[in-house]
Amino acid sequence: MIRLSDRVLLMATGEVECPGTEGPASLRWGWLADLYTHPVWGLTTVPGFCTPVGYTMAALCRATPTGPVDSLTVRWEAMERLAAIGAGRAQSAAMYAWSAVADSVVDARDYLGGHQFSGAEAVAAVFWAHLAAKPGVVAEMCIAAAIESWNLRLHYPATRGAVA
Repeated sequence: MIRLSDRVLLMATGEVECPGTEGPASLRWGWLADLYTHPVWGLTTVPGFCTPVGYTMAALCRATPTGPVDSLTVRWEAMERLAAIGAGRAQSAAMYAWSAVADSVVDARDYLGGHQFSGAEAVAAVFWAHLAAKPGVVAEMCIAAAIESWNLRLHYPATRGAVA
């Protein structure tokens, strides 16, 4: 049996499928938003990560597929600067959380520029934050719940946007 930390590494390197990397943009951005604020598996549950930033990121993720490009670009650029400041001050697991913010900025820039984005780096960073901040069993539960939420949304459209 492969360890969860090894599986996350394989997701980050593209050797195994990473959740949230394919499917309709609105579905993907909605799930990425929940990676920041879900009450069980969101980054806002990681000690040391800034809860208001998590909620701002979630709002930006949800707005990205439908909002005005110019306005969203400015907002994402502001988050990029904030991520650099946060990462410079972060300790331990929060460093992974700030990395997820920076990775989401890159994905948003790609998406808003009309390019493909994977989201794999942001997803892996979120998972690493859980692994670094929480006891193994708890981290595994959080990651498994996030993956299950993605699978339900992708395969059962009635659950899209549902809190799982």
